[in-house]
Amino acid sequence: MSESGPLVWVRHRLGLALASLFLASIALIAALAVPEPLTSAPVSDVAIASPAGVDTTAAPTAAVAPGSQPGTTPAAGVVPAATLAGTPGSTTPPLIASALALEAATDGATVVSTGTDTWTFDLYDPRAERWQNPDLTACTAAAALSMLNTISYNDFATSIQWLPTLSFTKQESIFAYERLHMTMLKKSAGSDPHGWRNALNFFGWGSIDAGVYQDFAYSSIDAAEKAVVSALALYRKPVGVVSQLGAHAEFVTGYKVVGDDPSTGSSNFRVVGVFLSDPWRSARYRDKYITYARWRWGFTWSRFGPYLQTDSPYRDPIDGQIGEREWYGRWVIVAPVK
Repeated sequence: MSESGPLVWVRHRLGLALASLFLASIALIAALAVPEPLTSAPVSDVAIASPAGVDTTAAPTAAVAPGSQPGTTPAAGVVPAATLAGTPGSTTPPLIASALALEAATDGATVVSTGTDTWTFDLYDPRAERWQNPDLTACTAAAALSMLNTISYNDFATSIQWLPTLSFTKQESIFAYERLHMTMLKKSAGSDPHGWRNALNFFGWGSIDAGVYQDFAYSSIDAAEKAVVSALALYRKPVGVVSQLGAHAEFVTGYKVVGDDPSTGSSNFRVVGVFLSDPWRSARYRDKYITYARWRWGFTWSRFGPYLQTDSPYRDPIDGQIGEREWYGRWVIVAPVK
């Protein structure tokens, strides 16, 4: 990310607030213009964020691992056998093929699930996370370290080569590696999603070409959110999300959805909320339950918005993409694909 958390807060908070107030004014004017409720109106974002019978104001009291029955607590270490098969001969990861197909089919519109089951899952381990402080430019490095710790503390990825640590020296080693393997201008502070992805693969699995994590960009927030949930459900690894208009790194360790079980590969679910962590100490987000509405429209650090940075002009040798062309105006994640 090209700016640290504190700097981007000063720069963007006023603009986000004004934009949100403007949108709220438009919505109010539109509402006043309708004399009575429509009997067949499409489902709104508000209805999606707070479905009937679902409490979106607080974190669920018990976690239910995908693959188990809703409303039950599975035995420790249960891993569902179902996976999402890819298209024969295709090089596109199954997760991304599914999300892109959803995006194309709906043209960015919100898909409403007809299912009623609630599925909750969270990888969070309190031993795993460290704040990026005192280095306020190292959000991606602190996120990478915490994500790798989380994977190591779970039994879902025995192939990982990473040993859990909260060392600031290790964080700075990750940061230095990112700076050497990113597509961002050296004069910019921090790192970009390419550097973040490369560090996860190198420090976690011993090679920049490991391909366990990849970066992806979506032209709709709904497709991006479904990809986050699908990656968590299928691969049991945290998913990085780029917040603050591309200037900050956060990561998601869990979710709450209504509809089909995401671990089966189905995209027929509605995101109710996610469990979000932010490496910047002042944000005070560690495994914070964020509702769908807050993740999408919130004024605070939790908001997941499009990437608007323009300082990654170089071509990435791993995926062949030029960062700013790949990400600009889209919702960007760094997600596991195996």
